[in-house]
Amino acid sequence: MARHVLVRSAIAAALASSAVVAIPWAAGAAENQPPARPSAAELSTDSQACAAGSDRTFVRTRPTLSAVLRDPDATPVSAEFEVSWTDAEGEPQVRTLGQIGPKRSGSTFSTVVPADVPAFTEVSWRVRASDGTVSGPWSSEGGQQPCEFVYDNKAPAVPEVTSDEYPNDDVWRDGVGRYGTFTVGSASDDTVAYLYSFTTGGQHTARPEKPGGPVTLSWLPQSSGPKWLSVQAVDRAGNASAPARYEFRVSDGREPAAAWKLADAAGSGEAVAEAGGRAAAAGSGVTFGASGPERTTVGDAAELDGTAAAYLTSGAPAVATGKAFSVSAWVRPDQVGTDMAAVSQDGASSAAFRLGTATGPDGERVWSFGLGEPGAQVRAQGGRPDEGEWAHLVGVYDPVEKTARLYVNGQAVATAEDAVGPDSSGDLQLGRALGADGHGENWHGALAGVRVWDRIVVADEAGKEARRSTRSEGYWALDEEADGASPERDGGDALTLGGDATVYRADSSCDPATDPECVPGEEPIVGTGHLALDGEGDFASTAGPVVDTSDSFSVAAFVKLDEAAQDRSMTVFSLPGEHGSLVSVGYSAEDRRWQATVSGAGEGGATTTLTAEGASVSYGWSQHIAFVYDDESDEIRLYVDGQLSAHAALPMTWRATGGLQIGRARTADDWTGYLQGAVDEVHAYAGALTEDKIAQLNAGATDL
Repeated sequence: MARHVLVRSAIAAALASSAVVAIPWAAGAAENQPPARPSAAELSTDSQACAAGSDRTFVRTRPTLSAVLRDPDATPVSAEFEVSWTDAEGEPQVRTLGQIGPKRSGSTFSTVVPADVPAFTEVSWRVRASDGTVSGPWSSEGGQQPCEFVYDNKAPAVPEVTSDEYPNDDVWRDGVGRYGTFTVGSASDDTVAYLYSFTTGGQHTARPEKPGGPVTLSWLPQSSGPKWLSVQAVDRAGNASAPARYEFRVSDGREPAAAWKLADAAGSGEAVAEAGGRAAAAGSGVTFGASGPERTTVGDAAELDGTAAAYLTSGAPAVATGKAFSVSAWVRPDQVGTDMAAVSQDGASSAAFRLGTATGPDGERVWSFGLGEPGAQVRAQGGRPDEGEWAHLVGVYDPVEKTARLYVNGQAVATAEDAVGPDSSGDLQLGRALGADGHGENWHGALAGVRVWDRIVVADEAGKEARRSTRSEGYWALDEEADGASPERDGGDALTLGGDATVYRADSSCDPATDPECVPGEEPIVGTGHLALDGEGDFASTAGPVVDTSDSFSVAAFVKLDEAAQDRSMTVFSLPGEHGSLVSVGYSAEDRRWQATVSGAGEGGATTTLTAEGASVSYGWSQHIAFVYDDESDEIRLYVDGQLSAHAALPMTWRATGGLQIGRARTADDWTGYLQGAVDEVHAYAGALTEDKIAQLNAGATDL
């Protein structure tokens, strides 16, 4: 049912009856020529091009009419606008809007249509120029059509929304990683667009195939919880309806359709299913009981020797590969010289999908997630596999977006477009893939924690799947000292004090309230004490390494620099090796900034320096400094007062073999960078602390 009935105007009759007799032009002594007929290309209705018929302009306010008028003699001209329509009784109505100008030839003339122009009626307008002596032709003459518009000041009806997957009720629906379709319709037949936004993300526009028609929206929930969709209908004039708010509830994503931990006992001939109910039979090239990735919940792993017998298979498909699915695994390649498949599913003549290593465009080995039969394969590739190192891979097929996405250690490294997952009913394979010559590309290394979903694993989930926990390797509160050392909380290596270093403790016996002559000493940075260093050979160190620097690690401490020492560079903490410090974190007098320096392998190796940006040094006041090495992303990070201040891509190339040093750093020849000030609350962790964990340490937390 039409929302508005537009009254057809007898435009031709109205224009004919309203014609104004122009002064005819004939060549004379002055040779005055009439102004030119206005060009349709230089006419506009509310800044929209002149149009008529089905292309006429729709406006939501009484429009401004504009025209560029010209005179061949360059004489100043005035504009005469005329507006015409047929009223509800069928009578032609014409309004002449008087003379506007004069202005210089080539100027733009504008006027607003009269207030009595009715809404929902086809209105025509034309314009002509006059040089004060003679008027030129109307813009509608000479084969040009008049401009038309409809003034529409009524908003469309509020749209209606329905969804089969996510009804508007109080029931929690499955779930994260599952697309929902939402049908949006309008009772107003002049609706030409819908403005919509979901709980997350900005506003978008969807257009129906014909005015007033419905649209279907697809949306992928990224998290669980109450969600909403807000939609407005928009008509041809740009009027927007009141928003329709559609509320629904999204539950957590479905658990994997199939999964194998591969942490079975040594000597087992199959991997027990964690999900899906089907054990995976192991070939003779598989050995259970290998060590899995550290600081994960996976536990043990399966070792595969790279021979044709290095595989496991469930004897059945895990997912329908023509629909949305995801696959993940912890993988450790023990050689990177050949392409290897970690997880695949048999297709008709090759693997329907394949997750593993492959040869990249530059000939180097890369991580890869591929889809499709020969001749139609799409691969998402990125990141470099390291021999003997664990990595977590996730491959995701999204049939709505037609993408194949690869995550490595929780980070999206590649997305392939135009991906189409082939339908397959073949068996799931661990450690090999089907090819033209049968199964091959057998895995040489270890596999653990294989999981397959019949839905999309979203980015946050991919990050959580790959997350490794952190483990405290040392916490020195520096509140006490005994026999020249300050103990580690859990009985680990103490910090032995060197030079004249001491653990400073405030004199609790000084109470000015009872002894006015008593002058209290400074308060410790945190707790009841801190390490005091005079900058002349003072330091503290552990007897041996506290973190494995070939893996992810984090070191943090509070520090207070002596104001009198700001003109010399000083070290807060360092991790030394045989010929120097692998990592040295401290203060640069040249830059007046906190810095972290990482040295390359061997004596005289290249160094990388991070300089804290946007974080000034507070001399005489305590600040929190933290250094993080993330082995999974090969990145180093420097934090100041809980905020990330600098970072860079850099793999660690050698191990620090010396003990943790507080207040000094080692060079090839000597110790240097002695700190003048105080250090407190030293923490060392295996694993890369996240920014929120660093912020907790900055806030004084002792346990994470």
